[in-house]
Amino acid sequence: FTRNRRVRGKMQKILLLVAMPEELPTPPNPDMILVHMGIGKVNAAWQTVRALERYKPDLVINFGTAGVVMPEIRGLVEVGAACQRDMDVRALGVALGYTPFEADSHLIRFANSPLLCGTGDSFAASRPELPCDLVDMELYAIAKICRIEQTPLRAFKYISDQADHAAPQDWRLALNHAALAFSAR
Repeated sequence: FTRNRRVRGKMQKILLLVAMPEELPTPPNPDMILVHMGIGKVNAAWQTVRALERYKPDLVINFGTAGVVMPEIRGLVEVGAACQRDMDVRALGVALGYTPFEADSHLIRFANSPLLCGTGDSFAASRPELPCDLVDMELYAIAKICRIEQTPLRAFKYISDQADHAAPQDWRLALNHAALAFSAR
């Protein structure tokens, strides 16, 4: 995925969305369009919309770090679906993770990988209540915009921590490894 490919005789335009330069300062392929979005779902949604309008890519790739809920998951992984781990309107009778009045809001599937990423606007230092394999702060927003705009999406996360009490320091230590792992793929 880090090399541009020909699709139907033309080079595929790839947009690479990353939250912050510390995760990936430069694209692994100079032909890729790298956009640093900022942290969280609002920044991710806003920058995804802007980048799709500006660059009109054939493929969006999201790369970043993620905490893991399943301890056997390590290294660089491809994610197949995303949910909102912090969408909580149970007081209105709506199940955890569902957006009211949106029938298809719980889970967005975009690849064949079985891994589910729970996105939320909080740094996970404990297991989320909503079942998922790993946690981040941007992927669901990106996936929703790509689904609306009918733009193919792939997502790769470098496991930086165990989403536990040690997560903040483990995440900081893993940043250099994340960029190296993604660029080597």
